[in-house]
Amino acid sequence: MPQSALRQIVRERLASGGLFPAPPKVWAGKGAGHVCVICATAISSTEIAIEHEVVAVTIWAHMPCYSIWREESKPDEPASRADEVSYLTNLRQIVRDRFAKGTLFVLPHDKSWTGRGVSDICVVCSTPIFAAESSQEVIGVRRAHAHVVCYRAWLVESTAVRQSE
Repeated sequence: MPQSALRQIVRERLASGGLFPAPPKVWAGKGAGHVCVICATAISSTEIAIEHEVVAVTIWAHMPCYSIWREESKPDEPASRADEVSYLTNLRQIVRDRFAKGTLFVLPHDKSWTGRGVSDICVVCSTPIFAAESSQEVIGVRRAHAHVVCYRAWLVESTAVRQSE
Protein backbone atom coordinates (compact mmCIF):
# COMPACT_ATOMS: atom_id res chain seq x y z
CA MET A 1 0.00 0.00 0.00
CA PRO A 2 1.40 3.44 -0.83
CA GLN A 3 2.74 5.47 2.09
CA SER A 4 0.29 8.31 1.31
CA ALA A 5 -2.67 5.90 1.61
CA LEU A 6 -1.38 4.52 4.94
CA ARG A 7 -0.87 8.05 6.22
CA GLN A 8 -4.47 8.95 5.30
CA ILE A 9 -5.82 5.82 7.00
CA VAL A 10 -3.89 6.62 10.17
CA ARG A 11 -5.09 10.26 10.16
CA GLU A 12 -8.72 9.24 9.71
CA ARG A 13 -8.57 6.55 12.40
CA LEU A 14 -6.82 8.89 14.87
CA ALA A 15 -9.46 11.56 14.19
CA SER A 16 -12.38 9.14 14.61
CA GLY A 17 -11.01 7.49 17.75
CA GLY A 18 -10.58 4.16 15.96
CA LEU A 19 -6.88 4.38 16.78
CA PHE A 20 -5.22 5.91 19.82
CA PRO A 21 -2.04 8.00 19.54
CA ALA A 22 0.99 5.83 18.86
CA PRO A 23 2.64 4.54 22.03
CA PRO A 24 6.13 5.87 22.66
CA LYS A 25 7.42 2.58 24.09
CA VAL A 26 7.12 -0.61 22.06
CA TRP A 27 8.90 -3.92 21.54
CA ALA A 28 10.49 -4.75 18.21
CA GLY A 29 11.29 -8.18 16.86
CA LYS A 30 10.82 -10.64 14.03
CA GLY A 31 7.35 -10.87 12.53
CA ALA A 32 5.33 -13.97 13.35
CA GLY A 33 2.36 -13.69 11.03
CA HIS A 34 0.35 -11.34 13.25
CA VAL A 35 -1.89 -8.81 11.51
CA CYS A 36 -0.69 -5.20 11.43
CA VAL A 37 -3.09 -2.85 13.25
CA ILE A 38 -2.48 -0.18 10.57
CA CYS A 39 -2.48 -1.91 7.16
CA ALA A 40 -4.21 -5.17 8.18
CA THR A 41 -1.70 -7.42 6.44
CA ALA A 42 0.33 -10.18 8.03
CA ILE A 43 3.81 -9.35 9.33
CA SER A 44 6.11 -12.03 7.93
CA SER A 45 9.16 -13.47 9.64
CA THR A 46 11.35 -11.47 7.25
CA GLU A 47 9.91 -8.17 8.50
CA ILE A 48 10.39 -6.26 11.73
CA ALA A 49 7.28 -6.22 13.90
CA ILE A 50 6.44 -3.62 16.52
CA GLU A 51 4.50 -4.98 19.50
CA HIS A 52 2.60 -3.08 22.17
CA GLU A 53 0.24 -4.26 24.89
CA VAL A 54 -2.90 -2.13 25.30
CA VAL A 55 -4.35 -3.11 28.67
CA ALA A 56 -4.12 -6.89 28.18
CA VAL A 57 -4.54 -6.83 24.37
CA THR A 58 -1.41 -6.97 22.24
CA ILE A 59 -1.30 -5.14 18.93
CA TRP A 60 1.31 -5.40 16.20
CA ALA A 61 2.44 -3.13 13.39
CA HIS A 62 4.98 -3.25 10.62
CA MET A 63 7.92 -0.97 11.38
CA PRO A 64 7.05 1.41 8.48
CA CYS A 65 3.38 1.48 9.53
CA TYR A 66 4.35 2.25 13.11
CA SER A 67 6.62 5.07 11.90
CA ILE A 68 3.72 6.68 10.04
CA TRP A 69 1.47 6.18 13.08
CA ARG A 70 4.03 7.91 15.32
CA GLU A 71 4.41 10.79 12.86
CA GLU A 72 0.67 11.30 12.53
CA SER A 73 -0.03 11.11 16.26
CA LYS A 74 -0.47 14.58 17.65
CA PRO A 75 2.78 15.72 19.26
CA ASP A 76 0.87 17.90 21.74
CA GLU A 77 -1.08 14.86 22.99
CA PRO A 78 1.56 12.22 23.80
CA ALA A 79 0.28 8.70 24.21
CA SER A 80 0.62 7.27 27.66
CA ARG A 81 -0.57 4.25 29.57
CA ALA A 82 -3.09 6.57 31.31
CA ASP A 83 -4.54 7.59 27.90
CA GLU A 84 -4.95 3.94 26.95
CA VAL A 85 -6.57 3.05 30.27
CA SER A 86 -8.92 6.03 29.93
CA TYR A 87 -9.84 4.99 26.39
CA LEU A 88 -10.59 1.41 27.50
CA THR A 89 -12.56 2.73 30.50
CA ASN A 90 -14.76 4.77 28.16
CA LEU A 91 -15.31 1.76 25.92
CA ARG A 92 -16.20 -0.39 28.92
CA GLN A 93 -18.83 2.19 29.93
CA ILE A 94 -20.28 2.06 26.43
CA VAL A 95 -20.47 -1.74 26.72
CA ARG A 96 -22.20 -1.56 30.14
CA ASP A 97 -24.70 0.98 28.79
CA ARG A 98 -25.43 -1.20 25.75
CA PHE A 99 -25.87 -4.27 27.99
CA ALA A 100 -28.38 -2.32 30.11
CA LYS A 101 -30.31 -1.20 27.01
CA GLY A 102 -30.25 -4.71 25.56
CA THR A 103 -28.51 -3.55 22.37
CA LEU A 104 -25.41 -5.69 22.96
CA PHE A 105 -25.31 -9.29 24.14
CA VAL A 106 -22.99 -10.63 26.83
CA LEU A 107 -20.27 -12.75 25.26
CA PRO A 108 -20.77 -16.38 26.30
CA HIS A 109 -17.03 -17.16 26.02
CA ASP A 110 -13.71 -15.69 24.90
CA LYS A 111 -13.53 -17.46 21.56
CA SER A 112 -12.85 -15.12 18.67
CA TRP A 113 -10.46 -14.61 15.82
CA THR A 114 -8.61 -11.59 14.54
CA GLY A 115 -8.76 -10.80 10.87
CA ARG A 116 -8.86 -8.06 8.32
CA GLY A 117 -11.68 -5.52 8.58
CA VAL A 118 -14.85 -6.57 6.85
CA SER A 119 -16.40 -3.20 5.96
CA ASP A 120 -18.88 -3.72 8.77
CA ILE A 121 -20.04 -1.66 11.74
CA CYS A 122 -18.42 -2.35 15.13
CA VAL A 123 -21.04 -3.84 17.47
CA VAL A 124 -19.49 -1.96 20.40
CA CYS A 125 -18.76 1.60 19.25
CA SER A 126 -21.05 1.63 16.18
CA THR A 127 -18.37 3.07 13.90
CA PRO A 128 -17.19 1.49 10.65
CA ILE A 129 -14.51 -1.19 10.60
CA PHE A 130 -12.54 -0.40 7.49
CA ALA A 131 -10.94 -3.05 5.31
CA ALA A 132 -7.49 -1.77 6.32
CA GLU A 133 -8.20 -2.33 10.02
CA SER A 134 -7.95 -5.47 12.11
CA SER A 135 -11.14 -6.69 13.68
CA GLN A 136 -12.35 -9.41 16.01
CA GLU A 137 -15.15 -11.78 15.10
CA VAL A 138 -16.89 -13.76 17.82
CA ILE A 139 -16.92 -17.50 17.14
CA GLY A 140 -20.01 -19.67 17.61
CA VAL A 141 -22.63 -16.96 18.08
CA ARG A 142 -24.51 -14.66 15.76
CA ARG A 143 -22.29 -12.64 13.47
CA ALA A 144 -20.56 -9.89 15.40
CA HIS A 145 -17.47 -7.87 14.47
CA ALA A 146 -15.66 -5.33 16.63
CA HIS A 147 -12.49 -3.26 16.57
CA VAL A 148 -9.75 -5.09 18.49
CA VAL A 149 -9.78 -2.65 21.42
CA CYS A 150 -13.61 -2.52 21.43
CA TYR A 151 -13.68 -6.32 21.60
CA ARG A 152 -11.35 -6.21 24.61
CA ALA A 153 -13.73 -3.89 26.49
CA TRP A 154 -16.67 -6.12 25.51
CA LEU A 155 -14.84 -9.25 26.68
CA VAL A 156 -13.81 -7.70 30.03
CA GLU A 157 -17.37 -6.55 30.76
CA SER A 158 -18.89 -9.85 29.58
CA THR A 159 -16.56 -11.78 31.87
CA ALA A 160 -17.59 -9.55 34.80
CA VAL A 161 -21.29 -10.17 34.07
CA ARG A 162 -20.80 -13.93 33.76
CA GLN A 163 -18.85 -14.04 37.03
CA SER A 164 -21.54 -12.07 38.87
CA GLU A 165 -24.28 -14.50 37.79
